Amino acid sequence: MDERMLDGEIKKSLLKATDDWLPLKKEIWNNIQDKVEYIDRTRAAVKKKKSRRKHVFSSIALTAAALIIVLVTSTNAGKAAVARIKDLLLPEKNIVQDIEGQKEDTRVNLKEGSGYVIYIDENNYQMIKQDGKDKIIPKNNLDSSFPEVYLAIQHVKDKTLLDMVPLIEEELKASFEYVDNYGTVEKPVKSISLYARSELEPRAPIVTYYLVDDNQGGSYVIEQRLFLEAAEGHGARFYHMLKEFKVINPQE
Repeated sequence: MDERMLDGEIKKSLLKATDDWLPLKKEIWNNIQDKVEYIDRTRAAVKKKKSRRKHVFSSIALTAAALIIVLVTSTNAGKAAVARIKDLLLPEKNIVQDIEGQKEDTRVNLKEGSGYVIYIDENNYQMIKQDGKDKIIPKNNLDSSFPEVYLAIQHVKDKTLLDMVPLIEEELKASFEYVDNYGTVEKPVKSISLYARSELEPRAPIVTYYLVDDNQGGSYVIEQRLFLEAAEGHGARFYHMLKEFKVINPQE
């Protein structure tokens, strides 16, 4: 793959905020050092030669993608790269969701939490801070007779995934009849997933946890609360939002 084609692929992957970087990991890594040096050498020249701007931008995109993959966040250079990555992420974009069997075009907006980013559907949901967590809740409040519906994200900096699993299992077993540990899953987000429910009634609560590695010895604990009747609606929307969850740079 020549340099121009590689730059184009990286730029497309960044803008879509998908995992398409991974197949390019080896090739990106082999080029990253040269690209960083190239950017430093040409930074001053870019101000004088507008014709080079397009190439420099693609070089920055390449470097940012590689740094996301290896999560270089422990140095000043790494933190600067994270800032560049945030600049490259679109503040809003369109996605296609499958909601109750129907394809739906949805505009989603970028939100930043404690060391992560996620795109949420702001037409139907809002993100609030509550009890040390980021909570994504429906804009239209449900009747009090319905169980809670939300997606909560908490950064636990001092506990690994293996530390968190037994704690959450114990908590779930105290409240639900059926608890299952699905182990590592790839979708909607790479994580360890746990699931809990009791009776199979339309308004019976369903809880799913996704435990995501923060790559610095801590965990993101993502709690999804629904009820059976809402699984195809809210459940599908939460699924698509979680597909856009990305760890960027856990805060110190």
